[in-house]
Amino acid sequence: MKKKHQSKTEGSRQARRRQLSRRGFVKATGAAATVITAGFGTSAIGSTDLPKVSEDDPMAKALGYVHDARKVDAAQRFSDRFCNNCALYAGKADAEWAKCSIFPGKVVAGEGWCRSWIPKQEQ
Repeated sequence: MKKKHQSKTEGSRQARRRQLSRRGFVKATGAAATVITAGFGTSAIGSTDLPKVSEDDPMAKALGYVHDARKVDAAQRFSDRFCNNCALYAGKADAEWAKCSIFPGKVVAGEGWCRSWIPKQEQ
């Protein structure tokens, strides 16, 4: 009888661990969606006057943002994904820094990357 009780306890611990990781994912996704929605309509005009996103910014940390995408582990990022070829990037592909829908009021590095990368639509 003890064995059944131990296995139920162990199973509930594993379920709680999975639930916590899901909960963290949902929180980060919800925050990103809110910021993305608020950031639509941004443009690259005047982006040089805006502050650069800090890699230590809480949202940047949650999304794994880095200024140099080449520093990201290859298991997390495909080698052709950069901010400057993301649909959320408001600058031209050759822009060094530009606005991003995720970080309103700030600019991101063209050679940067985060987990919210979305492919640009072909035009």
